[in-house]
Amino acid sequence: MRRFCPAAKRRREIVKHALYVGAADTEDFDRWLISWAQHNPRSKDPIGALMMAAERMGRPISEAYAETILDEAKRGRRYHKANSVGRLLGVTYAVRQRLRLTTIGCIDVSKRGRKHLRKVRDKIKKRNSRRAAGVRSRAEYEANSIVAQARAEGVSRMTLYRRKRAEQAKNSPDVTGVSTAFFLSPADRPVTWRESGPPERDTSCPSTMVVDRYETLPLELRWMALGLPMPESLAKAA
Repeated sequence: MRRFCPAAKRRREIVKHALYVGAADTEDFDRWLISWAQHNPRSKDPIGALMMAAERMGRPISEAYAETILDEAKRGRRYHKANSVGRLLGVTYAVRQRLRLTTIGCIDVSKRGRKHLRKVRDKIKKRNSRRAAGVRSRAEYEANSIVAQARAEGVSRMTLYRRKRAEQAKNSPDVTGVSTAFFLSPADRPVTWRESGPPERDTSCPSTMVVDRYETLPLELRWMALGLPMPESLAKAA
């Protein structure tokens, strides 16, 4: 697995920016060459590497000119930080965003400003994702909340809750909700009953069928048929 090299990525971004702005056709082409040479300190053939980089930027240079650039890169001021490289090359924030440069700063927006703009873009992106998923905005949620409804009618929230419960009880007076899951019976009946009487016994339950089958047997045998531990009183009687 190859390790990430920031210097190699910065060299690629220097070449990309030089091609975008046409640095090879300007008199300041040395700035891109010097910056590229300063970020290539471990090369076994620095002159040849610089000549190939200049050719990729759009202007081939001679070996003597490459040696001059390397000497100036070693003796002159070093530009290693992102903002210093951006100032040397004159990179603007718009060009930085267009070329997607990440290791080179810019001259018109500071590092703190770029961090703030990244947060703003990330916030907008997440907000658009939430809207696409159907999530309501905070203003829309508060406008349709129970608090806003209570404030508009001039009553308390508890009053609205009581009205809601009364309306639910009116629509379904004999049912308070779904009953608790009971695995011995698949039927689901209303939790409460009033005039209709208690619910009928469910004979489809396997446990009920077992009890009815041995209902005529003595109590001791029924306990044994159900697989239950025999009480001491019945054991002594037997």
